Amino acid sequence: MTLPEPTQASDAQDRRDTGAAEGAFEALYAAHYQAIAAYVLRRVPAQDADDVTAQVFAVAWRRLAEVPAPPRDRLWLYGVARNTLSSQRRAARRWLLLRNRLSHDAVIGSGVLDYAADPSGEEVRAAMSALRPADREALQLVLWDELSHAEAAAVLGCSPNAFELRYRRARNAVRDTVTAKRPANPAAADPAEERPARLRQESRTEQR
Repeated sequence: MTLPEPTQASDAQDRRDTGAAEGAFEALYAAHYQAIAAYVLRRVPAQDADDVTAQVFAVAWRRLAEVPAPPRDRLWLYGVARNTLSSQRRAARRWLLLRNRLSHDAVIGSGVLDYAADPSGEEVRAAMSALRPADREALQLVLWDELSHAEAAAVLGCSPNAFELRYRRARNAVRDTVTAKRPANPAAADPAEERPARLRQESRTEQR
């Protein structure tokens, strides 16, 4: 009898292991997809449910060796779904904080204090995407991850002074980009500046 070469035996074993893993995952997916999808759908908007459910099963595939045997496998998947949803909510809150701070910069910079623009954050998102990666990371570390400037400088491996320059450059770039896209709003003029003209007009009207 001719024995296979060690590499051939190893390759064959790898294929068997991969096939077994795929079979186990397919069985897990078929048994519990509907339950996990319904769990997710009850907790997030319908347009986000498919993505979250896919993330849950992506985790299950990566950690397949940790999945317990039935019936505890379904409960394990619920735990993964819960953690995935929590992570998504934290990311959403951080994005909202980042968007609000940068939008506030743009509003103040444009002098349009009553202009409720960019409710979805798309203008800010586009402005950030146009930044150099290092500048974008500087903003995110401070406004998203809530690090101090000294901590963010340590993460990026630069001096605090160099980080400060990078951070201000990035923040000003986002503000200027968003401001440039917003039309002038004469209605937002300072009421104190309008009052004398309005009083003169009322006085002329009364004299008539």
